Amino acid sequence: MNAENSGRSTRRPRVQSGERAQQRTVGRGTDQDLPLKVAVRRLLWQMGCSTRLDVRLRGYTVGDRGPGHQEYTDLDVLGIGFTPAGQLHTTFADCRSSSGRALERMFWVRGVADFVEADDAYLVRANAVPSAARTLSSRLGVGILTPDDLASMVRVFPTELDLESGPLACMFDLHGVGAHLDSHSGLSRKLAPLVDYLDFDYWVYEPYRNLTQVVAHLSDAAGTLNPDDRVHRTLFYDCAWHYALAIVRALAFVRSTRMADVPAAVRIYAAGGELALREKNQMAKLLARNGFDIDSGVVHPPYIDSLITLITRFLVHPSELADVLRYAEYLGVAEITRVPETVGQAFGASVRPVAAKLFADICSFLVTSAGLRPEFKSAARDRSVVDLTGGVPSNLVPPGDAQQESGDQLTIPDS
Repeated sequence: MNAENSGRSTRRPRVQSGERAQQRTVGRGTDQDLPLKVAVRRLLWQMGCSTRLDVRLRGYTVGDRGPGHQEYTDLDVLGIGFTPAGQLHTTFADCRSSSGRALERMFWVRGVADFVEADDAYLVRANAVPSAARTLSSRLGVGILTPDDLASMVRVFPTELDLESGPLACMFDLHGVGAHLDSHSGLSRKLAPLVDYLDFDYWVYEPYRNLTQVVAHLSDAAGTLNPDDRVHRTLFYDCAWHYALAIVRALAFVRSTRMADVPAAVRIYAAGGELALREKNQMAKLLARNGFDIDSGVVHPPYIDSLITLITRFLVHPSELADVLRYAEYLGVAEITRVPETVGQAFGASVRPVAAKLFADICSFLVTSAGLRPEFKSAARDRSVVDLTGGVPSNLVPPGDAQQESGDQLTIPDS
């Protein structure tokens, strides 16, 4: 059975000697460049983007001791935004509090931006840069942001959200951001494959694989993940953010190939393309003719119909994509920093109920498809949609009560 579709996560090559120890001992939340990264996160949020800090890139290598990993570099800040039509627009920012070597770094930023196919790239510095760097800026397509530039950019993009003192302030508080960056450290070794996947493999896999690999890694960790554990809930919301981005990339494929036949487009994309789907179908027929008992998981994951429904819901709401990611990002940080406010309370008058429902739908899909404990779904709904629908939080519903689950009262069309 194809591991990608069977619910089994892809086996990871051995980590090169010393790399895992370094990953586990260095506190990402104590980075001296963190204030700059948080400042850029704030700017991108005012632009309407969602963000990810310290995105680490590594590849697979084959050496004398067999297959292993080699870390390439990291993206200090990755911004995820969208055009009005729902097209993905990414921003990469390199943040350094140290001075010097700005010109060399400009070329490095350009190369990394091309590697990750970023639409915009910025060199962010805590000090002034040589005038030659600004001359290179337009030639290389790399923006320069010193503290004065950054302050001016912030003024250009005002926001109605309270990022200073409200619940959303946890997203821009150094302690809170650091706690979230370090939240995956010290977890059970049984969760290491899931954490490594989110930190590394997710960003180097072919994008279509993430539709099945997020589910597969969660399924492998289902027996360990505990919805009563705050850190585990944070990890679950981080998985939801990654899955939302995987859906966004699937939407781009559907829009450009088979908008009139969404189920076929999703099946093709999830299989890795038309050729890969044809090969899987041929292999299934060949095995069946030779007497093997073949189930549908050889070609498609068992949850493919639910995935098609989920993607269709996103497809008809392109204006909600950024907020789905932002809600997942907020809840991940809020959970680990013990900020209790729901999405509705945190975003106030700017909250978008349909985006909140789509986020809850992702969480419900992941719980069902990966076989997680249902309390993860209840927790996500309580924090995303319950107060937008007049529902009752799950902890106030008596056991065995037939009342409809909180958040299910808000429905959105599939087409």
